[in-house]
Amino acid sequence: MSTSKTIKNLLKTQFLVIDGAMGTQIQDLKIPKEAWIDKDGRNQEGCNELLNDTASELISLIHRRYAKAGANLISTNTFGTMPWVLDEYGLGSRAYELSYKGAKLVRDICDEFDDIPRFALGAMGPGTKLPSLGHIEYDQMLQGYKEVALGLIDGGCDIFLLETCQDPLQIKAALHACQDANNERNSSLPIMVSATIELSGTMLIGTDVQTLVTILEPFDILSLGLNCGTGPEQVKKHLKILSELWHKPISIHANAGLPQNRGGYTYYPMGPEEFATKQKEFCQFDGVSFLGGCCGTTPQHILALAKELSSSKPKSPTGAIKPSIASLFKSVELHQTPAPLLIGERSNATGSKAFRELILASDYEGTLNVGQAQVRDGAHCLDVNVEFAGRNGASDMKAVMKLYNQKIAIPLMPDATKVETMEEALKCIGGKPIINSVNLEDGEEKLDAVCKLAKRYGAALVCLTIDEKGMAKTTQDKLRIASRIYDLCVNRHGINPSNLIFDMLTFTVGSGDIEYRDAAVQTINAIKQLHEKYPQVGSTLGLSNISFGLSSNARIFLNSIFLHHCLEAGLTSVIINVKHILPLAKISNEDRDICEELLFSADDTTLFRFIEHFSDKTIDGSSIDEAYEALNDEEKIKKLLLDGDKERMLPLVLSAKDTLSADKIVNEILIDAM
Repeated sequence: MSTSKTIKNLLKTQFLVIDGAMGTQIQDLKIPKEAWIDKDGRNQEGCNELLNDTASELISLIHRRYAKAGANLISTNTFGTMPWVLDEYGLGSRAYELSYKGAKLVRDICDEFDDIPRFALGAMGPGTKLPSLGHIEYDQMLQGYKEVALGLIDGGCDIFLLETCQDPLQIKAALHACQDANNERNSSLPIMVSATIELSGTMLIGTDVQTLVTILEPFDILSLGLNCGTGPEQVKKHLKILSELWHKPISIHANAGLPQNRGGYTYYPMGPEEFATKQKEFCQFDGVSFLGGCCGTTPQHILALAKELSSSKPKSPTGAIKPSIASLFKSVELHQTPAPLLIGERSNATGSKAFRELILASDYEGTLNVGQAQVRDGAHCLDVNVEFAGRNGASDMKAVMKLYNQKIAIPLMPDATKVETMEEALKCIGGKPIINSVNLEDGEEKLDAVCKLAKRYGAALVCLTIDEKGMAKTTQDKLRIASRIYDLCVNRHGINPSNLIFDMLTFTVGSGDIEYRDAAVQTINAIKQLHEKYPQVGSTLGLSNISFGLSSNARIFLNSIFLHHCLEAGLTSVIINVKHILPLAKISNEDRDICEELLFSADDTTLFRFIEHFSDKTIDGSSIDEAYEALNDEEKIKKLLLDGDKERMLPLVLSAKDTLSADKIVNEILIDAM
């Protein structure tokens, strides 16, 4: 039986106890000075992982104490064996070795005790660099974590634990490393993930619990949990949210209270009995299955906890989250109420001349302004396409996505035709994105490649109704191709249907071509039938295609009416310029009638009458953000800083210094906003 199945069976009848802190135990042992000396004679005091080699008997002593205290899961002393952490001591080349030796020590202790089920827990910390902030490249982090994972497997670990996670992109790199190491060793170690929620209520990078659940929902992990950062009292509300949203087992190993400074030393105030009592309170939450200790906890804390839990069993997980996507900072439901999900289309080198010119000039900061403007206009998600002839699309995508990942508060939809360009985008995105897109134009091979990316990176997927014969024009063909793609995505690649978004395609009714005269009808019928057949999936459209070739003012009216009918058919999202849609209430009956005639009952003269009708129509193109304009200068500066809108903020700060002191601007406005 696999480790994963064994653990799931155990959790039906008992809680599993994780051990406690390692660092404070090492300090209490008063490690001899010679143990800190590496092979080259350098003093490496502070590099606890070196002790796996130089003081293995002392590290084993700590593991043995936790085993005797009743811990089921004994963690390896490998929290910082990643190469980029060990590089700070000049020991980066020993990542595999120290991970292997750390795992071997725990394996031996687990084998020494057979009184209760015990598992060697391969611990991997976040390291000292956050990929979302550009401290380290995804590929470097992936390779480093893989070295550690291979050492942990070879040393005899049963489970991986990614703990104290501070950045979802770091979690993804570590997950991929564990998966790759499992594949390389033909093993199947399950993966536990545990994040740190600060007193601010988010991870260090700014991700809250709901957003983290959205990001990790597609991944095959054993459990999701919380550790470090705060004590049991402070983490309780976040654990409750996690229980309501997460559908698998949950782990919690909190600190022994909030740390205090006593005489220059860090002190954790919570004793074993109080700690155990507080942790026991977590058992009321559905799904909580693994409990242990983090900073400041000792074997005495774990002994008290094990006794407290000995007569209880976990409640089954009951959490659920609605189908969603996410940025680093925000979770957004795919099925909006009221519909639709608005996907901004202006960060697109193909469709926007202004954006294309920014890409051609390599003005990536300028592209960020385009994205931020769409956020202000009300977009829920941003389509991002940088591909343009003569440019290195992968390089441009990487540069743009790094900025968007850091500074755009809404989810992203990388849009690329080349698989390698798409993967560069996904390596930069810490949230849960939508991949745009997959189709069958080149057969199943490319679809398979993109589906593998969606599965690996935990992304939703836009599916275009295109096959080897071309773009589907009729309702029948749209449904036929959608069904084929659905089968491949769900049954071949294991993608959750709720993460599929079908673009049923539409064509312009503004060309006069009789072949496309009923394009709107075919699309609307296809949307309706799609949702009847596959109620879990989403749908989308490049809305403006319906009016291609018509005047800009006429297009706004036609697009708005077409959108209304698509929504009635069940459309869940739309790719648009958010500013170019009119509410139905602002369109006169006369304007609506002529639009609907062109969409649904056109004859040889309808298009000419439509063009003539809208020939003198004008729409106020100004887009004044009334809410923004109502703010005073101090509030505007704060908002622009939060939005990352440097272009508008800097001139405002310079003008504000004429009426406000520099001290007030810096200490009261800017620092408060930061």
